[in-house]
Amino acid sequence: MTNNQGWTPARIYNVYRIAIACALLLLHYAPDSPLIGKHSPDLFQTALFVYLGLTLASTTLDLRRHRRAFPGWAQPTALISDLIMLTLVVHAQGGLEGGLAVLLLVTVAAGNILLRGRQGFLIAALATLSAMFEQFYFSIQEQFDSPFLLTESGLLGIAFFMVSLIIQQIAQRLEQSEQIARRQRVAIERLEALNQQIVQRMRTGVMVFDDQYQILMSNHSSNNLFDAPMLGKRLPQGLISRHERWQDNPMLPLATLRVSEQSPNLSPRFAKLDTGHESLTLLFLEDTSRVAQEAQQLNLASLGRLSATLAHEIRNPLSAINHATDLLLDGQPTEEDRHLLSIIRNHVIRVNGIIHDVLDLSRRGKGNAERFALSTVLNSVFDNWNMKSDTPSIVLACGNDIEVRFDPNQLTQILDNLISNALKHGGEGTRITLSCGTHSRTELPWLRVSDNGVGISEEAARHLFEPFYTTATDGNGLGLYLSRELCEANQATLDLEDTETGASFVITFAHPHRQFQ
Repeated sequence: MTNNQGWTPARIYNVYRIAIACALLLLHYAPDSPLIGKHSPDLFQTALFVYLGLTLASTTLDLRRHRRAFPGWAQPTALISDLIMLTLVVHAQGGLEGGLAVLLLVTVAAGNILLRGRQGFLIAALATLSAMFEQFYFSIQEQFDSPFLLTESGLLGIAFFMVSLIIQQIAQRLEQSEQIARRQRVAIERLEALNQQIVQRMRTGVMVFDDQYQILMSNHSSNNLFDAPMLGKRLPQGLISRHERWQDNPMLPLATLRVSEQSPNLSPRFAKLDTGHESLTLLFLEDTSRVAQEAQQLNLASLGRLSATLAHEIRNPLSAINHATDLLLDGQPTEEDRHLLSIIRNHVIRVNGIIHDVLDLSRRGKGNAERFALSTVLNSVFDNWNMKSDTPSIVLACGNDIEVRFDPNQLTQILDNLISNALKHGGEGTRITLSCGTHSRTELPWLRVSDNGVGISEEAARHLFEPFYTTATDGNGLGLYLSRELCEANQATLDLEDTETGASFVITFAHPHRQFQ
């Protein structure tokens, strides 16, 4: 037992001692005549006052939690003192015939709760000897025929030892039950902490709601999908309608949805959570784009292995075709032949570029992320692009107080690709705006690259970040995919925003104080 648990029975016993001492004193000092203690009033009063004083002193020390005042011998000494004082009280009442010998039984029971083992049986033995002494003493005083007829005291002794044995068995079982309950509580707390860590670290959004669609639990990933923490709020209507559809037919696939302006397309899945006393529902929100990216990663991994194997075999014929084209151009080809040879050369260059990009993609390293002011990279990109044109087409609208953690070279590569795509596909007179800021809720820095061009069609937007998807005749479709891959390598995200005019891409960075693993 711990100290706190061990002293709880002692405090209850102290309350009993104070109450019984006060009750006996009140009965002794009755208004008309003493009801008890008539045989030896002086001894009765002295024993009770000493007993009450010792009880008050031990209770005061216990309440003040003076642990050093209670060494190992303190509790046995206190119980033995109780036996002595109560024996004197029984003696002053007239021995066992006075009816107060039952007080010894309570002391024996308390002693076996507080001490246990041989010390508990010692208290029972001392109480038995006290009862035998009282009967022997008063037998002599009353001049009975045989003072050794100790039937009453013997029966009391048997009762003392039986009480000791029963109390110790009960106390031992209670202690074992407490130890089992304590171990189970520790195991449950560990399991709960483990489950909490697993759920909170899951990339899948997990929520629990009741029959009234009140959200009872929401992990960190699901909170990031909404504009605010969802704990205690009502489930959004879009999810409620899908839950009702799932209840009608659990096997029916559910349509994806977006729960906020910043969230990706989510695939909801429901499951019953029966706790035994209430019916709850588990909701899993899976980012469909992440699943698609994982599938793309597998495809590109296979493609990288294939391209690494075949690059040499493909480049040799390409080199021969390109050399043959140069030889044909060195002669005197006709205008039609020049046009055909030009087509051949352009396609050779394009195929060679695709092989080069795929090989670079498969060999791409982890990057070297560092913390820096976003304005330093933006100013460099702004100056480089405006130097290429007499009419500046980029507007910079970002303060100097935004810091990010990213690989500067990779961020420059991403911005160059986004700006190049905007100028290529935006149409004549396209102007690009670079703006930045910090999200008010998450405190994550963001960078927006927007333009006022013709925009992106709905069909193209669905496949925009897929590898090898392109709407240009001379593109390989790896630019935006590589840009998103570079962002994810730096624990950032690249998303296309819905805009009325033009196109807008947003990079949401990780927190600048976060150290990447």
